[in-house]
Amino acid sequence: MNEGHWLHEVRIDGADVSPAGAFTIASRSAPPDVALIELAGELDIAATSALRSYVDEAADRRGLVLDLSGATFVDSSMLKELLRANAELARGDTKLVLSGISHPVLRVLELTCTVELFTIVGDRDEAVLHVGS
Repeated sequence: MNEGHWLHEVRIDGADVSPAGAFTIASRSAPPDVALIELAGELDIAATSALRSYVDEAADRRGLVLDLSGATFVDSSMLKELLRANAELARGDTKLVLSGISHPVLRVLELTCTVELFTIVGDRDEAVLHVGS
């Protein structure tokens, strides 16, 4: 799934307009036993099925790193998907590591008292090293 998922661009009267809710989810280069997924934009219910596909694909690896440095918004459905992924991957001995948490995403995790349920590191390189430890 290296091609990634994204919401299609919207054109109004010939002009490009970034739609509300635009997001990208894309696989990035990582060691063979690690899946590295970059998430950006507004991560709401529209993004959950795309993320689920990547999580399911990573279940047989040593770890999954989700780089959230480009995320500008996370709603309750995406939070639920992150929690589901964390629990399911842990049962299969696959580490889930969140990296580059943007302030808006961190705020949601803090307000919902879920921040301590995740392994969170500063950036994606650190996260990949953490999966190997």
